[in-house]
Amino acid sequence: MTVGSAPGRGSFQSLPTYEPRVVRAAGQGSHNVDATCIPSTSPSHTRRTSGAGARGTSASRPHPGYTTSPSHPSPVAFPRPSYLDYSALRHMLHTDAPPTLPPSRKAEPATREPHSSSTILDSDEESNVSPPRELPSTPLPTLSQARILRLPTRWSDQWRHNLLSVSADGRDLTYHGASCSGEKDAAAARTVQSIPPACGIYYYETEIISKGQKGHISIGFAGPDVKLSRLPGWEPNSWGYHGDDGCSFAAEKNGTKYGPTFGTGDIIGCGVDFTTHAAFFTRNGTLIGPVFDNIGKNVDLYPSIGMRHTGEAVRVNFGHEPFKFDIDFYVLQQRNNVWSRILERQPDPSLLKICGINSGAPSSELKGALSTEQTREVINELVFSYLEHHGYAKTVKAFEKQREAETRAPQPLNAATTLAREDNDVDMSAPQDDEDPELERRTKIVNAVIAGDVDRAIEDTKTYHPTVLQAEEGLMLFKLRCRKFVELILEAAELKKKIKSGGPETAAGTSTTTSHDEDAVGMLGNTLSHYESALHQAIAYGQTLSNEYKDDVRPEVRQISKRTFAILAWEDPMNAGGVVAEVVGHSAKVTLANELNQAILKSQGRPPTPLLETLYRRTAVIVSQLGLLGVGGAALADMHKEFLET
Repeated sequence: MTVGSAPGRGSFQSLPTYEPRVVRAAGQGSHNVDATCIPSTSPSHTRRTSGAGARGTSASRPHPGYTTSPSHPSPVAFPRPSYLDYSALRHMLHTDAPPTLPPSRKAEPATREPHSSSTILDSDEESNVSPPRELPSTPLPTLSQARILRLPTRWSDQWRHNLLSVSADGRDLTYHGASCSGEKDAAAARTVQSIPPACGIYYYETEIISKGQKGHISIGFAGPDVKLSRLPGWEPNSWGYHGDDGCSFAAEKNGTKYGPTFGTGDIIGCGVDFTTHAAFFTRNGTLIGPVFDNIGKNVDLYPSIGMRHTGEAVRVNFGHEPFKFDIDFYVLQQRNNVWSRILERQPDPSLLKICGINSGAPSSELKGALSTEQTREVINELVFSYLEHHGYAKTVKAFEKQREAETRAPQPLNAATTLAREDNDVDMSAPQDDEDPELERRTKIVNAVIAGDVDRAIEDTKTYHPTVLQAEEGLMLFKLRCRKFVELILEAAELKKKIKSGGPETAAGTSTTTSHDEDAVGMLGNTLSHYESALHQAIAYGQTLSNEYKDDVRPEVRQISKRTFAILAWEDPMNAGGVVAEVVGHSAKVTLANELNQAILKSQGRPPTPLLETLYRRTAVIVSQLGLLGVGGAALADMHKEFLET
């Protein structure tokens, strides 16, 4: 369908709309499957149907024969354009704006927080409470998060022909001097920074302030070593859209008819799509269409403009102000196309080996794509191992029964979807006599940590998994005992708060009789007695713990001890904030519980991380690396935003 432009915004022609997408096994029905496998500043989106090696910039040195002038000291700063929020590597993309500016001109939606507490799936019974899981909060690139990829923000004073002048803010280019008389003469300029392919799609706009007498203005891109005495498109590694005849030029003498001519008052947009390595142009907010092949594949790209006659002048918009063309929606559509192409690809047979599924054939004979049945089996195995790892005991049992039913009589839906059906034949509230006892024990131990019952967690771990507390010279036991000390201090602090608040009140909030006053005094006395006992117990436990580990020189032990005993300096540690809140807060219990869960699994010879999370993490790293290497499709394949944000 044709998408019209909103008032004041641009339009482009015949772009498809997008709808909520469901990720499903090939050949399955259209039931929603919630992707909850394991986090940004990013625009919200609707689900649709459907590194080392990062290229270095070329050395910059002026061409002989062209004058240069010192850089202007105060260009106008601006935040990263909002359309770049669709890039999976947006955290690396920066303008020359100071760090106090926000990263985008668009409001950021609330994102789903990682699970920080246990969740009951099937019932209120403790046996089914899920152990916590630590989820990655970033797309997990392997290179430093501090790496910065600079975006073009101004025309270069160094890389410009001497017949062109640059305004103080770096946005205006004006042709001065005699017009170029030779057929091949011109004056061009490019930006200071090249375009990072990690953008996925890059776009800028140019307003024609004056076309002069003939309108010989070329707008486009150029490589780092293109002559500045030629219009973009006339030389190798340069591409341009010319205003006098509406032709596109790509290292050619005679251009190709492309779009309308342009002149004074027109706003010409110029973009490059690294997913297709094609350029596109817009005129006054309307998309003209794609043009050029293999642009930017083997060379760094710089926005570039050339002029030939006196009086020609332009003003560029690299994101300093809203664009005329709705580039945000355009990039969204291209990102949807990238995900559609990804989903069209059938799973590779190597997944069978990764998931430990016997295919019945040698690995060397596994070629092509997985069958529908094999794909369903892979998905079921990934979901099952994830549920089992995180202790969803009753759900695991229901899943097992459903898989057995499918084996006897295959159903058109995969097991994960069927679990959500209202007519499921598994009674989730009834006790399951044949539930996995090991899973039950592990779940109870981990949930005891979350509930603050550290003594129970230690005793059960000693009974059923003693090697966990002995590993690494008892490091896990030390962490649990430190948490026990924290719980004792918090209990004493809570009792002290009750004492300071005056003790229990009547239902109406104040005492009304002498008898009630006497009862309140008695209750306050009991609270004071409990506080003194709790404080004494906490101090005694802390002294014992400190004495036992005072000679332990391991850096991790010393650091944990320092952070733990620092809470004694606060009357109300829970509301102290900062590092203290990190030690005493609920998230600290969740983190410790997750560590204990992984340690138990490791002691049993099982992977400490479920296969689904491992695949996600590895894929995220690979996608990030490909994006840094200039693979535009990878730059727009933001896994975190696609699967983890609502």
